[in-house]
Amino acid sequence: MRPSTIVPRAAAAALAAVTLVALAGCGDSGGVGGATTSPATTSATSVTQTSAAAATTSAAGPVSLTYWTWFPSDTTLNKVIAAYESSHPGVTITLREFEAADYQKQLPLALSGGEQIDIVGVQVSAMTNTVNTLLRPVSAWESYLPAGWRDQLEAKPLEQAKNVSQDKVLYDIPMGSMGSAVMYYNAALLSELNIAVPKTLPDLAAAAKAIAKAKPDITPVVNAGDPYWQEEMLFSIACQTNPTLSDDIFYNGTPWNDPRLVQALEDYKAMFTSGAVDVSTLSLKSPRPTELFTSGQAAFYFDGSWQNSLLSAAYRTANKIALTDVGAAGVPAVQAQGTPCLRAFAEGGLAIPTTSQHVEQAADFIAYMTMGDGVSLWAPDLVLSPSKKGFAPGSDVLASPAAQNGYQAVAQLINAAQSNRDSNQDFLNSVEGNAILDVLHGTKTAQQAADDMQQQWTSGRYPH
Repeated sequence: MRPSTIVPRAAAAALAAVTLVALAGCGDSGGVGGATTSPATTSATSVTQTSAAAATTSAAGPVSLTYWTWFPSDTTLNKVIAAYESSHPGVTITLREFEAADYQKQLPLALSGGEQIDIVGVQVSAMTNTVNTLLRPVSAWESYLPAGWRDQLEAKPLEQAKNVSQDKVLYDIPMGSMGSAVMYYNAALLSELNIAVPKTLPDLAAAAKAIAKAKPDITPVVNAGDPYWQEEMLFSIACQTNPTLSDDIFYNGTPWNDPRLVQALEDYKAMFTSGAVDVSTLSLKSPRPTELFTSGQAAFYFDGSWQNSLLSAAYRTANKIALTDVGAAGVPAVQAQGTPCLRAFAEGGLAIPTTSQHVEQAADFIAYMTMGDGVSLWAPDLVLSPSKKGFAPGSDVLASPAAQNGYQAVAQLINAAQSNRDSNQDFLNSVEGNAILDVLHGTKTAQQAADDMQQQWTSGRYPH
């Protein structure tokens, strides 16, 4: 089972252009779409057999590469390309940037029509099985990558990019990943009130009580009440004690009324019954929680790692966000034995089409973008957590300890994720999200909601 996409509409917008604040969290079904079957007939075997011949283009003469993508923004990419061309005389790169949804339509048509494109961005979850037969397997061009290149990248995104393909072949190298849920916080406010960053649910409840007393005009904790967001919160809490539960359900046949899922529903409800989060926040629909947090009217804010841009003082200034300091952490542990975690998935893959006549140079640019100096040029947008091991933005991007520590905390959670950020969108929109909300509102018990979800999951209405 593969969904059309794992990226919520807000994140898709962020990947198209880094304008997160106004759009964050809006949408309920992933939005960017993507078919699961390819219109092309070229096999991976034939690509492998022909790649050697096509990759013999001499590096000595001038080379012009064509690069199609939807992410990062063209402003960012033009800066990266200029730096690459400066250090690689004789290589020029022509960029064509698309809107995310349009890109999913145009790229398969162009490649299947034989258009010569050298480098393409791939929306890993949404597009891999639409274009994989039109791409060269990484194994066909990895000889042009730095020695030991896999050791320079986090293993998880490479594994996800490989496994998402129906033939279990790696066709692209992911630039980075997204994860959810993350707890963002007004670091200046916490410092003013001498409140430590909550690590456990009792910590969060105590912080919420202190904030409500000292700042009654500020909502202590906000997150979206939209049905789509409930899965993000549920599995971020579930994985604190059962890291693989989401994958177990979506891929391995574990039922929705498994005792671990029932417990996760009860743990999620405990966030409200403990006083940490007021049930009235469930009436907030995207993008209202974002607006409350970025305007200083909320202290804590749950969303996905695509909101990491909020950690950047320059970003906040450019977008007129009146917060002097922002930090990030995992969702506080609900159970005493729990450990903060989240689900994550690779995004922004870079691949070489079968039509490319400059495979060596294309591979070199992909290495520059995923494990080389190019990472430090596009990653400060903070939309993706880079696949490059050990990467951290400089102090010019993350100016405060709260921002620096928060970024590292989120990156570590993403790289340690043991479940994919995945969904069956039809089931989520029609059944799952509302069933979780029923538990939070107290109209159903956790067991009743879990039983209902399992009954619907096996009804045949939601193929998986």
